[in-house]
Amino acid sequence: MNEMNDPSDVQRLDDNWAVLDRLVKRAEALARRGRSERAAVAATTAATFAWCNPSGVFASGPLEDVLGRLGSSLPGPGGPAPARPAAARPRVLHVASQLYGTGGHTQMLASWLRLDGAREHHVCVTGQEGRDVPDKISRVLDGPGGLTLLDDGRPHLLDRAARLRELALEHDQVVLHVHPNDVVPAIALALPPGERPEVVLVNHADHVFWLGVHVADRVVNLRSSGARLNVERRGIPEARNTLLVRPLVMRDRRLTRAAARAELGMPADALVVASAADTYKYGAATGESLLDVLLPVVREHPEARLHVAGPAPDGDWSVLAEEDLGRAWGLLPDVHTLLEAADVYVDSYPFSSLTSMLEAAWLDTPVLTLRSPDERLGVLGADTPELDDDLVVAGSGPELAAEVGRLLADDDARHRLGASTGAAVRRFHADGAWAEQVGKVLDAPPASGPASDPNTAVRATGPLDQRLLQVMGNGVGQGLAGTLDVVSPLLSWPRRVETAARLLRAGRVRPALLLPGGVVRRLRRSRA
Repeated sequence: MNEMNDPSDVQRLDDNWAVLDRLVKRAEALARRGRSERAAVAATTAATFAWCNPSGVFASGPLEDVLGRLGSSLPGPGGPAPARPAAARPRVLHVASQLYGTGGHTQMLASWLRLDGAREHHVCVTGQEGRDVPDKISRVLDGPGGLTLLDDGRPHLLDRAARLRELALEHDQVVLHVHPNDVVPAIALALPPGERPEVVLVNHADHVFWLGVHVADRVVNLRSSGARLNVERRGIPEARNTLLVRPLVMRDRRLTRAAARAELGMPADALVVASAADTYKYGAATGESLLDVLLPVVREHPEARLHVAGPAPDGDWSVLAEEDLGRAWGLLPDVHTLLEAADVYVDSYPFSSLTSMLEAAWLDTPVLTLRSPDERLGVLGADTPELDDDLVVAGSGPELAAEVGRLLADDDARHRLGASTGAAVRRFHADGAWAEQVGKVLDAPPASGPASDPNTAVRATGPLDQRLLQVMGNGVGQGLAGTLDVVSPLLSWPRRVETAARLLRAGRVRPALLLPGGVVRRLRRSRA
């Protein structure tokens, strides 16, 4: 596998690994000395660095051992949970790190809560940091008692973990929807399986490092490629993996394509090629970007327009407006009208965005994706059970351009493929289909056999790790200074000053690091 390695990328992976090793050792030393809260913050720093700066690992046994040690110092169960009526619905505690007004991650949780009426749901958020909880979450819960913000009055991670442990023991199952660097659940749930409810981890970030291998009794994967990576690189036995398509509350078509185009100010006779995802998912790794691939297509078809939600309309994307070839819309709070206007939908690249693609497919729109033929890179591409037979997969930029051009030129082929694609998605998401699937997953007998062991996770520096290094370089948390910036709300005052100085030396001014946390929260609310 290493014969394909780029020496410079391998060196960067090794350098990141050396930094991660130092950060983990710091957390270990603090835990041994009984500095538990500082050890938890140090573990958060290490996990954040590993998430944002690929180092060839997708799990860390030593880091999870630290969290297990911290969990053993928390108060244990205070006795058996109170008895409940035999006919009562199962109680499920959903744990999230933060909830946002936009984005597929929060939307997935909101959809889960709406679609699964067979269980009683409680949502617990480990670090909302003063942000408003979006209505799409709060309005589907059974009153204000259905939501707990662990950081409300609990600045310390261990206090949050202790409260989460209490909540977990009041429920029948715990479902983790957490960020890859969230240490609170990994500390709180570090109890023997017989002393806590079953823990199910939703593998929504299957392409990056994450915490929780040691506490997850089962891992719910949204893609087959994510399940394979768990077995190959995280130390999770195959028997502890299960597959579940993502929960989606689909929105039916409100407007015809022509009416949607008119509402968005597009030419009435345009053929719209659309795409929608977070901005970073379009950042080029190596070689051509999605814009590079699609520009020649829309230039060759006078009626074609490319409209993309996510990227800002400046920089490289400004060419669309300059040549009257479409528009980059920036981040939109709602992309539904854009999806209604689309004649063809192209997945984001180099990172896939499955939620937007499935929402487009629901509207009987053909969907296409650019995916490397190298199976080792499978987790970076688009794969989802709904579209196994209808997703148009291109193995190269020229192949994707040719497929888009073919569909633009052939109305009948475009409509046939769109109808087939919509029917495929409806088989998984219409008429209670998803609720039936999640019932089979959550009601299944507990997993048996060997437990997951992150200490057996495999480190490598092959093509997947190198590509991740390139792609993740477009995101937040880059380098140690960027990582400390991400975790700054948890840092002590001297560490925040040190971080501000690091960022200043790197040409980034962050005066908010020197403000009290309450002031930052008030500023955030006033901006919102």
